[in-house]
Amino acid sequence: MRISKSKLNKIIIYVAAIAVALIIMFPLYTLFMMSVISRVQLFSKPFNWIPVTATFKNYIEILKPEHPVPVFQGIINSFIVAIWTAMLSLLLSSLAAYALARLRFPYKAHILTSLLSFYMLPAMLFLIPIFIIMKYLNLLDTYLSLVLPYSVWITPFATLILKAFFESIPSTVEEAAWIDGCSKLSALRRVIVPLAIPGLVATFIYAFILSWNEFLTPLIMTNRTILITTALGRYRSTYDIEIGQMAAAGVYSILPVVILTIIFQRYIIKGIVEGAIKG
Repeated sequence: MRISKSKLNKIIIYVAAIAVALIIMFPLYTLFMMSVISRVQLFSKPFNWIPVTATFKNYIEILKPEHPVPVFQGIINSFIVAIWTAMLSLLLSSLAAYALARLRFPYKAHILTSLLSFYMLPAMLFLIPIFIIMKYLNLLDTYLSLVLPYSVWITPFATLILKAFFESIPSTVEEAAWIDGCSKLSALRRVIVPLAIPGLVATFIYAFILSWNEFLTPLIMTNRTILITTALGRYRSTYDIEIGQMAAAGVYSILPVVILTIIFQRYIIKGIVEGAIKG
């Protein structure tokens, strides 16, 4: 039976997609498997990729109040920091993106280049100056010592994303709102923002994920305010590593991001694709 060229292309695309999905999912499967197998199975040779017995003891153990590593508190702190960072970044980037997309002013092209250049620089270059500033302001070991640097690093790229999406919205819609008596800010709030919800949601989730996954900044800026990323490092001691509990905490750390992505995947895909194509 002869296969047409179009069907052959579809088969190749599906096989490639499945292969990429398996490659991406394999580390997650390994992480989950390490969290449910016993220590004997973990160090057995040859390694058995399909566990003989499984237990969720590690998941229960690390959430107990008397556990030495505050995983639950780390998750709560990470949520607080990530939500505030995403909200602040979204507010700043939406206003900046609207101005860059709609207004005419000198050096606009230079500002866009500066935003992209700033985003491409590694964040660790700014950690020492920011640490000194936070220490001078007595903000070390607080939520603000994390929210403010995160927002500074996330806002430039979020602005570029939203600028492309705002440019995809016809200006005639905004002009009609002006004729009806709306100011620029009122038209932005009542007309542009409802039309840009997919792009705003995609930007919010993007900012949330970046702040949730950050490790180096909270390691330097905080000591008492433990986040889930820095809490994972506490399973390593001089004599041993609690691999099973660390893996269980790792699963807890990725669950919120996975759940948010599944819930808002329609908005994320629509926001990124429409913004990229029309922008």
